[in-house]
Amino acid sequence: MSKGNWVEFNDPKLTIPPEANAFTKPKTSRLVRVKRIRNNKRGKTITEISGLGLPHEEGLKLLKKLKTLLGTGGTLKGDCVEIQGDQVNTIMDLLKVEGYRPKKSGS
Repeated sequence: MSKGNWVEFNDPKLTIPPEANAFTKPKTSRLVRVKRIRNNKRGKTITEISGLGLPHEEGLKLLKKLKTLLGTGGTLKGDCVEIQGDQVNTIMDLLKVEGYRPKKSGS
């Protein structure tokens, strides 16, 4: 409720969400790493993608796209995307098409 020119500091109409004004790097300048991991998963191999720097919703969209194209399962854990199986080369090609510059990490 405003009284003349006076406005409350915490007015929800005037607050800007932090994601709207946050600086986001372009896809080509992000340090995206793709690596194969085989420990702590009962000997099963997973492919981990880190450094995407995506909001949660966009991360889920990328995960769904990867899962449907590769025909495997996967999950989103924080900033990392985990895909089942040894899919390093395929994922690197797919990320290059998306506009990222991925690098292979680990063995």
